[in-house]
Amino acid sequence: MELSQRLEQILGELRPVFSREATFGWFVLLVWGILLNTQPAAVTSYVNALGLSEAVYQQALHWFESSAFSVHGLCQRWGQWLSQHANGYRIKGERVYVGDGIKVAKEGRKMPGVKRLHQESEDVSKPEWIRGHYFNALSILLSAGQACFAVPLILQLHDGLTTQAPPTKVKSKAKKTTLVTKMADLCTTYAERGSYVVLDAYFACAPVLNRFRRHSLHLISRVRCSTVARAPFALVTTVKGRGRPRQWGSKVKLQTLFAPIDQCHQAQVWLYGQLTTVYYQCFEFHWDSPKTPVLFVLTQLPNGKQLILLSSDLGLSGPEVIAAYGLRFKIEVTFRTLVHLLGGFAYRFWVKAMKTAPTWPTNLNLADYPESVQARILAKVEALERFINLNAIALGLLQVLALEFPTQVWSHFPRWFRTLPKHGYPSERIAQLALQRHAQGLFPNSPPTLLLSKFIAAKLDSCPSAGAPDLAA
Repeated sequence: MELSQRLEQILGELRPVFSREATFGWFVLLVWGILLNTQPAAVTSYVNALGLSEAVYQQALHWFESSAFSVHGLCQRWGQWLSQHANGYRIKGERVYVGDGIKVAKEGRKMPGVKRLHQESEDVSKPEWIRGHYFNALSILLSAGQACFAVPLILQLHDGLTTQAPPTKVKSKAKKTTLVTKMADLCTTYAERGSYVVLDAYFACAPVLNRFRRHSLHLISRVRCSTVARAPFALVTTVKGRGRPRQWGSKVKLQTLFAPIDQCHQAQVWLYGQLTTVYYQCFEFHWDSPKTPVLFVLTQLPNGKQLILLSSDLGLSGPEVIAAYGLRFKIEVTFRTLVHLLGGFAYRFWVKAMKTAPTWPTNLNLADYPESVQARILAKVEALERFINLNAIALGLLQVLALEFPTQVWSHFPRWFRTLPKHGYPSERIAQLALQRHAQGLFPNSPPTLLLSKFIAAKLDSCPSAGAPDLAA
């Protein structure tokens, strides 16, 4: 099977999401436009990459506000297909997901959701404060040999908008919604029951664990070195005192439990692409609940760095937890590739009816606008999420092709790189270059069943001034 045929076979699995054939057609064309694009990321560039002219530009732009599908349904169908993939990375037979947040700088003064954001990164090239959007993202791990990709499932805007009502004298008992709880809800919505979700230390807290337990998900994360756990509490029935019965045992400072390396268990674990010797200790303590214990893995690396890892599954071994958390950085690689290779965050959607935001804006309160403007603001938020997730699906297709057809990708690779992946599988950039070279032969010798040929021909028939496609340009 050729690369283009496999790509469109995967896209065909997403057809039930769209209620109209024309909307699905533009979805296929836009994905192809992203993969064939060699210009700065924009809808105009995607149209140019297909060899079409400005006559169909408005049709392409309308796709981002079409009522024929929702980004939630599209990403859910995409995640269901990926969860059944044969190359899924598994722990004890269960799928593994990775989640994290990303902050994207945006200067739009009338762009919904732009607010002042603080960057905690240790990278000195990043300013401490930026104006932009905050997205939570969830990806699934696919692997073959030593190659492993964090294939993005969904990215959602989780900050910058609020529906705060006018203050009242009656205090509300509703639970507060935070970025942490939004990430937990994202994981419970898109991750399969029984799976493992690897998150950063920012998301290691009781609200996340409570939601995960209710939905039969397992959390693997890191906790701060200052974390205090609780020992199991043994109730003595013969001793009764005043007040409510105790539930928690004595406090245990996990930092004080690190033993010398020669007294720890030792294991060989694949970390960051190489086999590394790690030293670890395993303890079961109570942390978020007096009834349900969690597993703490005190880890020491050869360079002397100490980490405290957490797993809600007590059946995992120390090396399994360490190896799983070591794969968390894969989503950082996905973010970098999405930004620099495809330009997945180069959206430009704004609402003219919005008030001009200040230099350092806070959350946009929808209650300050009439209902008609609120609907337009939410539609623009949906549009920018569609742009990002469209690029995320395109990136996932490159990753799937790299794992499924490495030999064909290398055979179509038209250039050379000084450094190549050590695991032998192509990277997303190599897969894109190979696909672009392969696409040069799609016209005029492409099979009639190819969706790209079919939908481009339909656009040429409906808009004779759209011009003839020239994918070899």
